[in-house]
Amino acid sequence: MGIALALLLLAAAPARPASTPRPAAADPCPLKVVSFMLVARGASGALDRYVVGLLLNGRDPVSANLAIPGVNNDILTPIVAPSGEKGQTISHYVIDIPHADNATGMKVLGVLVNGASEREVTCHQSVQLARDAPGTALGSFDDSALGASDLLFMQAVTEARVLSSTPALYSATPEQRKQATNAVIAVTVGAHGAILNTRVAQSSGVASFDASAVSAARQILFSEPQFDGVPIPLEYLMTYRFGAQ
Repeated sequence: MGIALALLLLAAAPARPASTPRPAAADPCPLKVVSFMLVARGASGALDRYVVGLLLNGRDPVSANLAIPGVNNDILTPIVAPSGEKGQTISHYVIDIPHADNATGMKVLGVLVNGASEREVTCHQSVQLARDAPGTALGSFDDSALGASDLLFMQAVTEARVLSSTPALYSATPEQRKQATNAVIAVTVGAHGAILNTRVAQSSGVASFDASAVSAARQILFSEPQFDGVPIPLEYLMTYRFGAQ
């Protein structure tokens, strides 16, 4: 049975019954940049194609101004609508940037919350360094027909979906359960739903727990993410619960 993918929260399977989870602390900034990845270069050499991953916390739709070092214009995101069951939604967008701008990172400047009580929030998120797509996933695209109006414009992708997943298996001492928190594993998904890369985005505080979360993340079956009908690598965050929660 397929599972809709937002920020996926996966239970770990301990050797003893799990305790009741604590409610997550409120995030003062509802929209964050969680990935900024170079995925392709234009055939002319004039353009670079990036994927931006945005994480929405909360149940109000928001838009934001994004600042990219090297790019003179601030980038206005589309309105990101909530869809995750846990109040967390991850969305990806493609953006084509002139190669000469040499984009190196991205941060959130301001967020407009379009909810019942519209309010403007100023967020100064740390810059997320740009990364290349892993291995052979860095491709090329035909940029011959792209004009100035196509650049610095965020375009939606067809997101990957989780088709099946399993818990992270682990055993723990009482002391380890007190020490541990959630482990967040970043998983890059590519053509045919293949997992191209995994990394520990946030450690649980216990190395063996992190290893079990990575192992579980590598077993997830995904559908293929696409942009304009072509496979594209996208990075997702998988959260595994450990410790006394």
